[in-house]
Amino acid sequence: MLALASPRAAWAEEPGTHPPLPEPILAETTTDIDGTAPGEIEIEANAIVLRSRVGGAVTLQLSSELEWLVTRRFGFKVEPFFERDADAAASPTHSGGVSAGVSWKLIQDFEHNFHLQLEALGRVPSDVSTTLDPGESPLPFSFSLQSGLQEGPWTLRNSLGVSVGGEGAHLPLRGSVAILRGFEPTSRYGFWGIEVEADGARTSPVVVALDLVPDLVPAGLPFALGFVLPYSVAADARVPSYGFFVRLFVESAREAAYARGEPPKPP
Repeated sequence: MLALASPRAAWAEEPGTHPPLPEPILAETTTDIDGTAPGEIEIEANAIVLRSRVGGAVTLQLSSELEWLVTRRFGFKVEPFFERDADAAASPTHSGGVSAGVSWKLIQDFEHNFHLQLEALGRVPSDVSTTLDPGESPLPFSFSLQSGLQEGPWTLRNSLGVSVGGEGAHLPLRGSVAILRGFEPTSRYGFWGIEVEADGARTSPVVVALDLVPDLVPAGLPFALGFVLPYSVAADARVPSYGFFVRLFVESAREAAYARGEPPKPP
């Protein structure tokens, strides 16, 4: 309450004095939770393949994403996607749509490296999804609080929210927790971690994932890669529940400058 009421507490210390906060791949934020510069942009390309343990069911999803920090507090993202579902007992089906989200930064405390962000997400078509998309709710609209805290080499990322727009399998509550650490002390070369996310609107709410995110900017390439191994806990054996997620992303200028070893530049 005091942090929200006090601009000094909500925007403590100058930005740019800490490494960029590592971000979970599945439970990512709409815009970087520690982003500060209006006009900051990040571009992503994603592919995920999930398989069932029996029955031969396979889900493929391809998407591209643009994240844009419009002002210091307000951000926006848009993500068109394509899905292909195949089953040994039926012909493949295809679908597609667009998801979008907005973010509002509530707290950016660079003195203690703590950040809090409010987000709203939605997609069209707004039908309740029948497939498991780790990190996404099967309901078309969701609202959440996202937090990030960095202490030494460790980063803790959390979220808590609700989903609306249809009837879920259980309670329409969702949340996540991720523990992330750099490959080396500076985190310039990327990070690894474990994330757990749950959505009560799904039949099998809990997904556990291993994240490996090498940053290739120090090697002279203009992007970073994210590799994720997700697994849906207690999912039906005939439902796609495990697989591989890969993300290629062009980092913001702030993140790329840090990866190159350049001194921080407050906006």
